Amino acid sequence: MRRHALPFLLGAVSGALGGFMGVGGGIILVPLLVHALHLAQHEAQGTSLAFIIVTALVAAIPYYGHERLDVPLALWLALGAVPGVILGARLAARTPAARLRAAFGAVLLLTAVRLLAGPPPGNGGPGPWPAPLNVLLGGVVGTFAGFLGIGGGTVLVPVLVLGQRMDQHTAQGISLLMVVPVGIVGVVSYARQGRLEIRGLPALLAGGAFGGLAGAILAHRVKAPTLTRLFAILLMATAVQMIFKRPRGKVARSAESLGGNA
Repeated sequence: MRRHALPFLLGAVSGALGGFMGVGGGIILVPLLVHALHLAQHEAQGTSLAFIIVTALVAAIPYYGHERLDVPLALWLALGAVPGVILGARLAARTPAARLRAAFGAVLLLTAVRLLAGPPPGNGGPGPWPAPLNVLLGGVVGTFAGFLGIGGGTVLVPVLVLGQRMDQHTAQGISLLMVVPVGIVGVVSYARQGRLEIRGLPALLAGGAFGGLAGAILAHRVKAPTLTRLFAILLMATAVQMIFKRPRGKVARSAESLGGNA
């Protein structure tokens, strides 16, 4: 039991924050897998994509129940995200991530400052973009997701809130639903490259499902402007991590760390 306790705990924490923020939890889980369980960067990213499938699917249920989920829009986004995540996973296998992570972190930092300066009203402005633009947006989100081993919510949610003037809860619900096909395609790509750690994964997924549901329920007890500012703080923390921390290379004991000796 002890060997499953840490993966379950990490999964629950990541899932709770992911469900609460509508990002699936991968952006939180990857550094935890690297630093707490000593997985190599690519293995952590592949494992994270498997994790977000379960977490996002479970966390999306409360958003749907509160009518905070635009299913057609999520499907248009997923249509672009699926080929995007395949491209991103292939790029990740061939490209040093440091420069892209730093540039991506800088964009997240600027976005966080804009959200903190004043969350936009949810019902004003231009509204949803045309379907072709959302397919293109999905492709961009999917590429970042496949490259960085995250669900893509940190890219998608700010665009929906700032660009399409959606309220924070709806943007998060859409993000969670779109994450599911992204995770499925991404994890297949990483698994084919041998970059998916299986041992300990059931405990990680169980923790993620539990935490994701709890986080999503809690999110609907928070007002949208407050949730937007909390999301901005998450973006700032993520940006700092991406700009100043380099991805770790392979670690000899990575196969043992997720579900090894008690």
